[in-house]
Amino acid sequence: MQRTEGNIEHELKGAIKSYLSQVDVDARLQQALAGGYTKAAVENDLLGDLEQSGFIDELIDEFNINSDMKRRKKLPETRAHPNINYLRRQLLVQVHTGKAFTSHLLDQPTLPGHTPPTYTLHLSFRGQRFRSQPTPCSDEPNIRESFLLELHLNDNKDKMLDVTELLSIGDKIHMVLVKTDPNSDTHLISSQYLEYRTVLSSPTGKRSLSVEMMGIGTESSISVGIIELTMSIIPQPDVLPPEVIEEQLKMEKSYQAERDRLFLVYTKQWWREFLQIRPLHSSRLVKLYAQDENQVNRPVCSYVQPLRCGRLLENPRQAARFVSLIKYNKPAVVGSGERTEQWCSLHSLLAANRGDVENHACLLASILLGYGLNAYVCLGTKNKSSPHAWVVTIGPEDGAVTFWESLSSNRYIHKAPTVNGMLLNPPPTPKHPYRTVGCVFNHKSFYANVQTSDEVTFADFDLENTGLWKSMTTDAISSVCSPSVSWMAMPPLQRPLYDASTESNKMEIELRHMVSEYREGEGLSTAFDDQCSYMLSMALSAYETERITGQPFGNEEFSQSVTYSIPEGHTFKAYPIHFPYVNARRSFAAVIKSKTCSDVLLCRGDHVKLAVRVCVYPYPESAVATWIMFACRYQSIM
Repeated sequence: MQRTEGNIEHELKGAIKSYLSQVDVDARLQQALAGGYTKAAVENDLLGDLEQSGFIDELIDEFNINSDMKRRKKLPETRAHPNINYLRRQLLVQVHTGKAFTSHLLDQPTLPGHTPPTYTLHLSFRGQRFRSQPTPCSDEPNIRESFLLELHLNDNKDKMLDVTELLSIGDKIHMVLVKTDPNSDTHLISSQYLEYRTVLSSPTGKRSLSVEMMGIGTESSISVGIIELTMSIIPQPDVLPPEVIEEQLKMEKSYQAERDRLFLVYTKQWWREFLQIRPLHSSRLVKLYAQDENQVNRPVCSYVQPLRCGRLLENPRQAARFVSLIKYNKPAVVGSGERTEQWCSLHSLLAANRGDVENHACLLASILLGYGLNAYVCLGTKNKSSPHAWVVTIGPEDGAVTFWESLSSNRYIHKAPTVNGMLLNPPPTPKHPYRTVGCVFNHKSFYANVQTSDEVTFADFDLENTGLWKSMTTDAISSVCSPSVSWMAMPPLQRPLYDASTESNKMEIELRHMVSEYREGEGLSTAFDDQCSYMLSMALSAYETERITGQPFGNEEFSQSVTYSIPEGHTFKAYPIHFPYVNARRSFAAVIKSKTCSDVLLCRGDHVKLAVRVCVYPYPESAVATWIMFACRYQSIM
């Protein structure tokens, strides 16, 4: 008997009714409504269950619905997030795709065996961070992700926020787009702030947006591409008139503009007073404002905020090592050899895993403040008179001064060169690389150096002495550096991306293969000594520990193992090297440029055995310390 359209409809209704009776939909509805769910929320929940269980697809196959009808079937572009909790307000951001991305067209063609360049989208909101899966670069990158953002107040997580409370949450969603090259280099492509409260005026509790991602720095007026997304508040709150939201946003903008204006008036007067003390102060490196990646002028104090690392970093010295592993990058101006200064927001720095020296110093100061240390960012110059930034911590009782170099994790104890209170002339050569200091600051304080000389060697860091340092008022700084400002919110650190054992083994296998090919090209055979390779782990561990603590570690045990393991009459040679990335091909291309390493890898003699050891030490975010040691033992040919 041939099925008619009416018969199909009747059978479909019967199948759906049978399924709903099996899942006891009546009981679910009663329980949901008693718990405060809305009817629309329950409907969406049930429809999601129907689709994810495969029931809808089974019906299509069962009733042989034609392919045209399948194409018309409305399926969500992004699956509902599994962690939706209807007992508190959450913001679901569903990214559907990207459009009009063209920056990848300038890339070199991807070589066989290399990973193609990718885009990764990062989101930060109210102390929460998310990132998408890497997506191959194209004109329309297939970025399809769901991000579930908590809207609850920090001190009342279980309270169901009403629409008025939602309207008062002025935090913006920070969207950062990062591009990763085939050689694992990352680049900050775009940084945008997204206002979510417009969804409060939508009758459906959902709003679709086309977010234009703009470039950074001098390219901030140029579009990078467009990201299509949908925002939904779950459970759906009451609807607000659009004009109410517009008025709230206008009021907040006006309030912030007034605070910025008053602070600018204050800083102008403060600067005039600073120059009146001594006209030569105009040549000192005292910076009150700095441009971020979007070319927005922000007070320098706003780039620092106490940051707690949870259990990801165990102590300040390990934190200094982590910051030093973030790639140093000073952006260049297109069309000239000059370089420009660009201070990034912390989220952009962490997402791109690279930044300028000021970014490194601000991040390190923020982490040290989180540990409870009295930390400040110093702005001044290095030995070659080039502008530089570093961190200083000052002891609470004895005033002990310690400099922290954020690019290397080195620490230096600072003491003015005095004998019985008199400055030595000439002073001893300092161990640190810093020449002058113009100002120091953190999230609450700003001090400009008004001492006779701005040389670091003679600097006294008694910041409360008004004859040595000119300060700004705490109230003035807090007026523009409040944590309520979107770009002041400190995003949390994320756990390491790499598994140490997996990445170490993978790189070691790849490097062994490359060493064999390298020697084969020189007409040499290759044999590896597994025991020797294992033994090298002690040395690599000692190197990393020394980078953290600044003290030698484990050298005695390694020397003993070499003495006992290498046969009598044999020579042992080794070459250690360190990289801040995990990429065997890129690492090997770098090491063979060294004559010392080439001598090890192309060793000739009797009973030649090679050894390779890789130790990957993951840190939060994308930071990683990769230590590699190549070694050989051989008997010399007489």
